[in-house]
Amino acid sequence: MRDFWYAVIRRIFNFVTYTLIGMQVIGTDNIPESGPLLLVSNHASYFDPPLIGTAMRHRLIHFMAKEELFRNPVMGWFLRYMHTFPVHRGRIDRQAVVESFRVLRDGDVLGIFPEGTSKDQGILGKFHDGFAGIAIKSGVPVLPAAILHSRPLPLKKGPIYVVFGRPVMPPQKYDKETVRQFTDQIRENILDMIKKYGGSNHEG
Repeated sequence: MRDFWYAVIRRIFNFVTYTLIGMQVIGTDNIPESGPLLLVSNHASYFDPPLIGTAMRHRLIHFMAKEELFRNPVMGWFLRYMHTFPVHRGRIDRQAVVESFRVLRDGDVLGIFPEGTSKDQGILGKFHDGFAGIAIKSGVPVLPAAILHSRPLPLKKGPIYVVFGRPVMPPQKYDKETVRQFTDQIRENILDMIKKYGGSNHEG
């Protein structure tokens, strides 16, 4: 029954994102067909998770989302139903870390917005390095993604793009400097995609 209702919800999202909003997806060939994957994206709007979730049509994304979103019982139930789990910001959330490794160990897609909260469209904020640590420790590829022009939604002011870059394998060495460098590398990849497809050239 869960699979049935999930399919219904996904069809609704597909209609809204592709038909009503007119979302355009670039780089789907870069999405691995199977295997564990860590999806990392910029974050400009509350619409970003359903946009990128429907853009990755053939794979389900298990999103990590801020704990505040789960405080509303109805919203919390819906997020969990859609395979999203909470993380407490500002401290190490061991439960969220354990859940992240479980998702990857099961061969699924883990989705993280490393800015931590939505930023102004095109102005890329500082990346928290938690995703880099998870990627290095688990040895799974990171799929950088960029979402453009989602900030004004539900009003539309220009084409909505979701762009997938090429997967990047994390370094094998794990230390503070390596984690920082890998974090910066993925951020630069996403910033390049934002600039290429019509975002701002500013850096946060």
